[in-house]
This record gives sequence, structure tokens and C-alpha cells, in this order.
Amino acid sequence: MKKKINWPKYFEFDTTQYEQIKRNFGVEKFLGMGLMPVRGPKGFRKLDYEFARTKLNVDEVINKLEQHSINFLGLVVKDTDGACLWNTEVGWNPTQRDILGEFCDAGNDHNINLIVILTSMNDAYQGAIHPERVSVHGRSGKKDGLEFEKGQISTHPESEMRVDLPEGALFDEYHELIPFLTEKFDDKIGKARGTRGRGYIPTTSFMCPNSEHVDYLVQLARELVKHYSVRGLIADYIRYDGGYTDLCACERCVEKFRGKYGPKPKLLKSKEWYEFKADTITEYGKKLHKTIKVNDSHCISGWFCLPGPKKMISQKRLGQDWEKLSSIFDMSLPMEYPYLMGTRDDGLFWGKLADFFYWYYIRNMKKRAHEFKNPVLAITNSVECNNKEMLKQMRGFNFGYGIALFKYYGTSEEQWKAIKIYAETELNLNY
Repeated sequence: MKKKINWPKYFEFDTTQYEQIKRNFGVEKFLGMGLMPVRGPKGFRKLDYEFARTKLNVDEVINKLEQHSINFLGLVVKDTDGACLWNTEVGWNPTQRDILGEFCDAGNDHNINLIVILTSMNDAYQGAIHPERVSVHGRSGKKDGLEFEKGQISTHPESEMRVDLPEGALFDEYHELIPFLTEKFDDKIGKARGTRGRGYIPTTSFMCPNSEHVDYLVQLARELVKHYSVRGLIADYIRYDGGYTDLCACERCVEKFRGKYGPKPKLLKSKEWYEFKADTITEYGKKLHKTIKVNDSHCISGWFCLPGPKKMISQKRLGQDWEKLSSIFDMSLPMEYPYLMGTRDDGLFWGKLADFFYWYYIRNMKKRAHEFKNPVLAITNSVECNNKEMLKQMRGFNFGYGIALFKYYGTSEEQWKAIKIYAETELNLNY
């Protein structure tokens, strides 16, 4: 029998931090489920505003969570498209529905804790209406068959999400609602797991974290925490675009970098440049955390991080300094999704590939756990994997305090049954 990993010994944070969070949530162990309202009822490769506006059944969702002993819902109130799913005076809400308010009321009635997830630097809508705030490429290059030039903003075709026009809608009319939608149409489902969307292709934008976009995000956070009874606010995409190594080289960033480090360090590939990127993301984290606490001192702040090598991924591509960010926020949430790489159900190759990444993610967390200075709650996937793979992740990435799953729509009935058994027999959650 393999020796069970005693995960907490790898982490250096004071466990009294976790006790405070437990008291705030009123739970002993966490079991969460993520919900992305604008991505429709079947998976996550669609943007479906009609579903969110007219078909999303809040009571049905909350009842199902309660039936399966899930004690908190992670509601994505602002996804990578930029839609804000509450009564906002600052943002863009194409659903014209206060989805967050409805979930707050239903969650209170059923004792389901609500955590809101705010996508930060990835924002298709803001990229379309504020191109001057989009990150800028520092050199010319080619990716996925598309060329980009030095000085060009990093607005590119979205890799996987697609959009269907509502029945009877004309493209020009719908484009007024969704300005980041293109007339390019993808009518084939690709073999790769990231190319299985079909429909009109939207664009996506990673915003410059030294632009006014940060002020916009802080205003959104203030609305969320001040006007809604949420237990936590978690920052997603609190990073640069990991698909490129030359962002952001706009005039704002270059001027700020030179002002701090002088004329000698190289742009894009010096130690000073990587420090500058990490400090820029950290400064946003400080502003966000402060805004949350000023408006509700009991609201838990958190951030999502991507696993991977520290120097190659976290520092050079993402600008995420785990030690600095975890010293700011109340919680860190590693995104442990090895079975988004593939599943045994798609064939031996895909299953083996994902098994390798599962091994690597476990190894990576052991190696880097000391970088976290606050409690860690991992989130892993239920969609696009089978029961065995899902349970393997739930057990492997439970660092002692529970687990969160991604996501509600796309989770099979067999997986829901397995989640309930796991909750009752391994987390001792039985409501």
C-alpha cells in the first residue's frame, strides 16, 4: 500500500489562519463546486448568454448542491468574456439579470456558502471597447498559424470558446451586444481537446496590468463586496497571458520598468523584467485585497494559481510570485486540472498523457508547497474525465482541508453520485 501523503506538513502557513477561515464559513472541511453561468449547460466551450438570461435555474442548482453535501458554490460572476452577472453600474451585463443576487438569496436559504470568482486580466469585452488598455507584444512572432507584429495589441482569436446566434438573430445585431465576436465560423470539432468548440469565433484580450483596467477591476470588486452577501472573492487570471513571453511591452510598462531599473536591464528576458512583471501583478493583488477588506472585513480574499515550473512558467510567463501573492490574500487556490489534458475514455494515449500530468502536478506541489504562506485549497476538474480520474484528483489534491470541483454543468450523474459518497465517507460531510 502506498504511503498516504500528509500534505499539511509541506506547507509553512500558521494553521490558525485556516481555523479563522473555517469559522467564517462555518464548515470543518470544504467541498466546493464551480459554476460558470455564461458557458451554457453542456460544457465550457460555448458562450451562451441566452441560457444565462432565460434558462439558468438557480433553485435547481442550489438544491442539487445541498443534496450532494456540497457546502460552497464558486460562482464565476465575471468570466473571460467580461460579462458581469450582477446589477452593476460599472460593468457590462448582457444577461440583464441579477444572477448573483438570486444565488445569494437561494444560498442563504439553504446554508450554501457563496464565493464569487472575478476574472481579472483576461477580458474580451473590455479589450474590444478599450484596445488602448490591452497588453502589447514586445516582438513579432507566430502562434497557432497566426502572425503578430511587435507593437500590436494581444487581442487574438479565442482558442476554444464559440458562440451560436440566438434563433432569428442577425450577426450585425448580435455583434452590437458582443463587440468581440467575429464573422469567422468554426464548423468542425477538432481532435485536440482545446479545439472542440463549434460556432462563431470570438476574440480574447489580456489587459495590461499597468493600465486603467486595474481601476475598473477594483470598482467591480467594490460593488460585489459592498452590495452582496458573499463569503469570499477569488481573483482568477491574476496573471499575464501564459501563451506568450513578450507581454506587456506597452509604453506604460516600458516607462515604469525603466524608471525603476534604469536603461541597462533587457526588456522581455532579464531577471529584472521578470521581477517587474511579478511586482506588477502583486500590486494589483494588494489593491484588490484592500478593497475587499475595506468593504467587508469578514469576506475571504483569494487567488488562483497555475501549477508549473517556477522559473519557466510562474516567473517568465505568468508573473505570479506565489510567496508574495499568498502573503497578501487569505487563501491560495491551485488549479490542478491534469485530466483536462485528456481522459482514458478518449483512448490510451490521452489517458496516459493525463496520468503523467497528474504525477507531475503532485510532484510540483510537493516541491513548491513551501512558497505558500496562507491556507491552500485546490480546485480540480470533474468535466471531461471519468469517475475514476475525478476521484483520483479529489484524493490527491486534498491538501488536508477539502477540495473544490470544476464544474457544475458537464459533471455526469455518475460523478454526482461519487461526489456524495466521497463527501460522506472521506470528508465526513453529511447534511
